[in-house]
Amino acid sequence: MNDLKLRPLTCPQCGAPGVVREGTRITECERCGTRLCLTEKSHPRYEVAANLNAAQAITAARSWLDTRGQVGLFGRPELVLVPYHEIAGRRVGVFERKVPVRKGVRRYLHGSQGEETIPEYVYEEKQDTKVMVADVHHLTPAARTPWDLKMFQADAARRSATLQSFDLVEAQRHATVYAEEQSPSAVAARRFAEAGVTARGSAEMAATSPRTLFFPFWSIPLQTEAGSFQIVLEAVGGEIVAWRLPEPYPTPSLTWALLAIVGALGLGHALRALLLDTSAIDPVIAFAVGAAATAAAVIKANRPDWSIRSWPEAGTIPRP
Repeated sequence: MNDLKLRPLTCPQCGAPGVVREGTRITECERCGTRLCLTEKSHPRYEVAANLNAAQAITAARSWLDTRGQVGLFGRPELVLVPYHEIAGRRVGVFERKVPVRKGVRRYLHGSQGEETIPEYVYEEKQDTKVMVADVHHLTPAARTPWDLKMFQADAARRSATLQSFDLVEAQRHATVYAEEQSPSAVAARRFAEAGVTARGSAEMAATSPRTLFFPFWSIPLQTEAGSFQIVLEAVGGEIVAWRLPEPYPTPSLTWALLAIVGALGLGHALRALLLDTSAIDPVIAFAVGAAATAAAVIKANRPDWSIRSWPEAGTIPRP
């Protein structure tokens, strides 16, 4: 996660070598007298404190599973830290516009009593420049996960989150840490810096403050009669954000038997018409219906009565 590069220890002002001494942070160049301060160039990283432990996560997952009428055996929860880049800043836009300007004029009228002067007002358009300033805040995931996190409300979790300093070694002792796949500066450049040029003006970020927040999630394995599955909930508010579970088909499990009966009747009627040359309906139609029903019955009988539902769509997760 940390980029290690070999850099020359020279003065940026005059190029004198050996200006930085080991163990010092503020030094002075002996050649030109420039005072230098060693600062951290990388963006700050914080870990969002988890409000739910493993036992509480299983309790929340079991309660949610009970509302769906499903049962299963939970395995050991795994705490996962997923990085999100938080970009805060101020967008400044300069736009050209035309504004009406009131201007007074005099109009002369020729009447029977001579000339009269009547004041009038006209409006003319004047070119003007308008400056607009808006605060910007954006949270975007910085790593890909095996599950879809579109249902995770990062802004809401951020408002109620407690931040603590992030230590990679310490974090890897108690959680699985996903590595950042892109830098926050690249996210800011793509998200904000390119948003700006229009026919009427331009906008750009005047100041940005990027940092990375590692949000905690509990990934809980679940064993059911249909196989091994998974439930994911965020560890700040305890809401389910993704799942992979068996979903029962809406049709009853005896559908294959009904289809088999229809297929047998259709094929039997077609065979009777072929052997006895007597038929109540067209033999071709009876054979086609019988063959289709028989094939559907075979397919239905050899597949399970459930399908796999992965990572729900918006609006399908109940909120407390």
